[in-house]
Amino acid sequence: MKLFNVISTLAIASVLLTACKSTGQKALSKGDYYTACLQAIEKLRSSPDNAKAASALEQAYPLAVDYTQREVERLLASPSNPQRFLMILNMYYQMNNIAIQLSRCPAGLQLIPHVDYYTSQLESARDMAAEESYQIAENRLLSGTRQAAKEAYLQYQQVNSIIPGYKDVANKLQEAKWQATLKVVLEQVPVEGQYKISADFFQTKVFEYFSTGIRNEFIQVFSPEAAEIKQLQPDQLIRLRFLDFVVGQLRESKNTREVTRDSVAAGTYKDKKGVEHTVYGKVKATLTTHTIELSSSGILEASIINYASKTVLSQQRFPGTYVWRDSWASFNGDERALSSKELNLCKRDKPSPAPPPQELFVQFTIPIYINLTKFIQSYYRNY
Repeated sequence: MKLFNVISTLAIASVLLTACKSTGQKALSKGDYYTACLQAIEKLRSSPDNAKAASALEQAYPLAVDYTQREVERLLASPSNPQRFLMILNMYYQMNNIAIQLSRCPAGLQLIPHVDYYTSQLESARDMAAEESYQIAENRLLSGTRQAAKEAYLQYQQVNSIIPGYKDVANKLQEAKWQATLKVVLEQVPVEGQYKISADFFQTKVFEYFSTGIRNEFIQVFSPEAAEIKQLQPDQLIRLRFLDFVVGQLRESKNTREVTRDSVAAGTYKDKKGVEHTVYGKVKATLTTHTIELSSSGILEASIINYASKTVLSQQRFPGTYVWRDSWASFNGDERALSSKELNLCKRDKPSPAPPPQELFVQFTIPIYINLTKFIQSYYRNY
């Protein structure tokens, strides 16, 4: 069951959103006396002489009082209902809300001059509901499973919303939260291959994803060092291994082509009247473009492992490739035939230095990270 105040708030909000359009007659005919009262009150605020709303309120309010009394008696006689006092508390909150809304409606007060408040009943029901939910939480916590601890945590939250700081609920919330949390150790295996590559930045990004991408309060990720300091017995291990990372040979290619451009000012002439005109024509040049490429590739193997049994729960490999490119060019002919981009290439007479393996590795991991987070998101969706 959701928190009692959330239920009440949503119920009130939904009623008030439709109240301006309804007199309460339809809700009354369905036996929803609470909604009928609120809708009729709201209608009478804006239209005090509305006969339908007045009739609905006069009928619905005594029926709501009678229904509440009978339901409370029924629930008190039903000890097998584990949250009977929470249900009673909600009903008293509803009746008090009707009274509060009536106190702000002069037309309604003329129809219902004697409004019942349930102050003492509320106080008694609040104490009983808090203890009731507290005992449910205690029993669930003793079950020893993650799911039961999660249910206990939600029950303790409910207790705290009924009576903030009830008993030792603050400590119980922490205890239940810890038991309900799936504890995962993220292990980064050194990158295999001939290069001295650090993948620490990648592990940091994956850590961040668990807090910003997963957004699950019942999953917590630890580094191996943090787990050892806490003497933690984790539930799962995520092992990331980069396999066969290699950097290929530098390759160079050359391409020569003719480029042209029409309607380029080629000169001027004067007509018989001495008026000067621009002469347009086609210009061309021969452009030679040089390109070098350096390719890096490898595989990330991601394994989710049950820590106690060492069995692999899920595993996937993500291959990746990154190609670094650099270009420069030269030309013969009229430079006006070249685009601005081609002109800029011709201003360079040699390539840039090739990036080191570490930089290539960082670029290589970018698309792999995207695929890995999809894998993680899919696996932990139901946790």
